[in-house]
Amino acid sequence: MKRAVKFKLKNGKVVTIKTLQVGDYDALMKYFDKFAHDVGAIQTTAYPGRPKMSKELFEKMYSSNERLGIAVWDGDKIIGDAMIGKDRPNHPYYQGKTAGIGITMLSKYAHNGIGSKIMKILEKWARENGVYKIHGDIRHLNIASIATCIKNGFIITGIHYNAAFINGQWYHEYIVEKILEK
Repeated sequence: MKRAVKFKLKNGKVVTIKTLQVGDYDALMKYFDKFAHDVGAIQTTAYPGRPKMSKELFEKMYSSNERLGIAVWDGDKIIGDAMIGKDRPNHPYYQGKTAGIGITMLSKYAHNGIGSKIMKILEKWARENGVYKIHGDIRHLNIASIATCIKNGFIITGIHYNAAFINGQWYHEYIVEKILEK
């Protein structure tokens, strides 16, 4: 993603989507902390008290050519983030031809079209970087994310039964994939 993108939400608000830079570390850590306390966090790997990513790891992750990290900004605050990263790019059998994705967003901004816009940005990066298939895991009760993936051409190819135990309940995770036609 070479430039920032202004995106008008269904509710009329305009947000900015741009590639995460090394200087965005503090803003992203604030977002992660806020998101961990959001109702939507239960549908992800985020949780209150999760150890903070080191600045060194952040710099390594977000400066790699093997992945793209983006953030959705409302003014000077991050309200959502996404990452796509090639799987095993240096392995002779995988060669980075598949890539995993992950998206988070504060619940007050959900259902405004951001998810589909992010999907298009991630898919464009994947196509430009020789990726054949993109994939992700979605908790079975995350209906909005499942619907967004299906709307954007993903199919459910499997399920991880009892993948997460949260508040005394087991959660399954759907495996979603999309083959990128050349």
